[in-house]
Parts: sequence; C-alpha cells; structure tokens
Amino acid sequence: MKINDHVFSSPSNRNMLLFFTGKLASVLGSGMYTFVVGLYILKLTGSGRSFAVTMVCGLLPRILLAPFAGVTADRMNRRKLLVCSDLAAVLTLLLAFLAVSLGGVSLLPVYASLVLLSVCSTFYGIAVSSSLLQLVDTGQIQRAGSLNQMAGSIGSLLAPVLGGMLYAMVPLKLFMLLNAAGFAVSTLMSYGLRFKPSASTVVHSELHDPVPGNDVPQVQTKVLAELRSSLAGGISYVFKKPVIRAVINIVFWVNFFVVSLNVVMPFVAVKSLSLSSSQYGTINAMLAAGVLAMSLLLTVRRQKSSPASSLILGLSTLGLLFIAMAFPMLFSFSTTSAYLFLLVLMFLVGITVININIPVQVYLQQTVEEEYRGRVFAVVETASGAIAPAGMIVYGLLLDRIPSGLLLLASGVAIVLVALLGRKGLKNGRELESMQEQEPLPKLHA
Repeated sequence: MKINDHVFSSPSNRNMLLFFTGKLASVLGSGMYTFVVGLYILKLTGSGRSFAVTMVCGLLPRILLAPFAGVTADRMNRRKLLVCSDLAAVLTLLLAFLAVSLGGVSLLPVYASLVLLSVCSTFYGIAVSSSLLQLVDTGQIQRAGSLNQMAGSIGSLLAPVLGGMLYAMVPLKLFMLLNAAGFAVSTLMSYGLRFKPSASTVVHSELHDPVPGNDVPQVQTKVLAELRSSLAGGISYVFKKPVIRAVINIVFWVNFFVVSLNVVMPFVAVKSLSLSSSQYGTINAMLAAGVLAMSLLLTVRRQKSSPASSLILGLSTLGLLFIAMAFPMLFSFSTTSAYLFLLVLMFLVGITVININIPVQVYLQQTVEEEYRGRVFAVVETASGAIAPAGMIVYGLLLDRIPSGLLLLASGVAIVLVALLGRKGLKNGRELESMQEQEPLPKLHA
C-alpha cells in the first residue's frame, strides 16, 4: 500500500505509469493486428504483392500526415488529441468488425482498417513525443523517454508471439474486437493523464470567431490559410535553429543507411549463411531485446546535461557494429559461429539505437518551445520516415549487384562519416546560436 501511495504521490510518477500502460496497450494492439492481418492476407491471396501492400498501408500515412499531426498537436489540447486518437482506433476496429461480420473477410475493409489505424498511430505518437515535458518534471525526461521506448520494445517482442497464438485460435473478426478492447484501455489511460498548465499555449481564436453570414467557404479558406501558416512556421522555426537543423540532418541520413539492416539482413541470414527461419527470427528478436534492456537502464541512470556527446558516440558505435556485421560474409565463419556472432551484434545494435534516440528526444524536449514542439517532432518523424522507402529501393537494387557483406561494410563506414560530420554540424550550430544570442537587442528588432 505504501508503494502505491508513493507511486501516485508524485504527478510525474502517476503520469509515467498511466502513460506506459496506455502506450503498451496501444503498441501491442496495433502490432498484433498488423501481424495477424498480414497472415490472413497471405492465406487469402497467396500473393507477396498483397502482403507488401500491408506494409505500405502502415508506412505511407505516417510519412504524409506527420506534419499535419505536428500542427494539430501544437494547436489542440494534447490530452484531448491522445484520447481522440485512441477512440478513433477503437471506432476503426469496430467498423472493420462490422464489415467483416456482414461481408466476410475481404481486402478492402482490412486495408482500410490498416490505413486508419496508421493515421491514429501517427497523431498519437506525435502527441506523446511533444507532451513529455507537460507530463513529467524536467529531470525525468530521460526516464519518460526510456519508458516510451520500453513500451514499444515490449510490444514489438510480444506482438508476433501473442499474434501467432491468437491467429491459430481466434477468427479475424473476434481478433478485431480484442484489439478494440486494447485501444479502449489506452483511451482510459490517456484520459487519466494530468498535464501541467501551460502559459505558452497559442490560442488561435480567429478560427473560432463567428464569420458574418456563416460563409462556409470563407471559414474553409481561413482554416487552410492557418494550416499553411502553421506548417510554414514550424519549418521556419527549424531553419532558425542551427543545432536542431543539424540534428534533423543526422536523423535523415542515418535512417537512410540503417535501413540496410532491414533489406540486407534477411538476405544474409537466409541466402548467405543458410540460417533457418527460426534462427533469423531470434536474431530479429535480439534487436528488440537490446532496446528493452537499454531502456530499462536509462530509467534509473542519471540524465545527462549534454545529450549531444551521447548522440555522436552512439552513432559512431552503430557504424562500427554495422562494419562488424559484414565479417561473417567477408571472412570464413561457420554457420553456428556466424549465428552467435550476429545474435550478440543485434543485441548491441538495439542498445545503441536507444543511446541515439533518447538523447535526441531529451534535447528536443529541453530546447524547443512548447508551441512549436509538436511541429518539430513531426519534422523529425517525417525526415526519418520519408527517407526509409528510398533506402529500401536503393539497397534492394544494389543487393542484386553488390555482395551483401560489402553493402553492410559501406553502410557502417557511411554511418561513421555521418557521425563525424554531424559532430562538426552540431559544433557549428552551437557557435551560430551563441552568436545570435549575443547580438545587441536593437539589431534583433531592426
């Protein structure tokens, strides 16, 4: 009883517990749904192309809608946005259940539900990322960010396991109801969050002012103008902040080269090393296990005052790990030794990824003004997501022409170069921002 009282005595602790539970329910539900739906589509069509469409349904809305989600997070009460996103996911699954119950399992309602759930996930994720400083104390941002990663990692580990079990036992329409219940739990957790009152919230009253004559086109024009202005304001803010601009450049290029892991590793495991499907699955699971382990550690480790050093060290380490992954293809490794070697490396990659992601989150939470935070996180998400499809295409084409070991080696070298150039960019950005802060006030207002 005393432990519970202690947990709920601090608003930050209470928020983190509710946030973790809600995020876990949301990630687990969406992960299981995507996994099971993919199996059903393969069973229904037997087509790899149809299965690939499920990946596009999940990825494309995030890329296209992240900027709008950022604007919404900055203009709307974020607690309401979290609740509305979860409620929309519940409604999506209930409508999909109704469609499948009445018309049977077909591709249209399944694809539509995937797209809508991806839209809900995009708005939910941006709202969460931009809200941490309103939910916890400044000194607990790293802990909150780590719990955020932990929820995602646990969900990634459990989703295929539980999804595989339920796929064999539960029909799709009942599975939709179970996932709707999971999102309902997330809705309740989001509703219970207590946000700090904000004095810096921007109120756009002109959108709510009555328009003479109830001129609907004029209202729509005003809304579109405000949306364009908000998007432009967010992008302009990023360009005025040299350090943030340098961070986004790092995120952009690193995601291009890191995607080689998703494209090259399956080829390496199955074709080059002749590993079994279960061995390849275990290698993938080690990545999530590393993310989870490091997230747990960061919940208790002291938050660093300068995340930039952790970011550059993490990037350099990631590049070296990619270089090491090329060794089983470049040198003589037995199947067993290559398998064990990759298990260890993938675990270390998971640890390193968290040492990159968390410093970026902490820095942005600490430096970006609240009224711009949603749009800045949206720019980061768009930069990281938009380059991933291009990377997949490029590596897919290169894999037919260049040995997989050389591709991983080149990717590792490129990531190390990004770290070195990023370090220089961050240093130059800090110097520029320092010069801007030292300029005399008359010059600023000229």
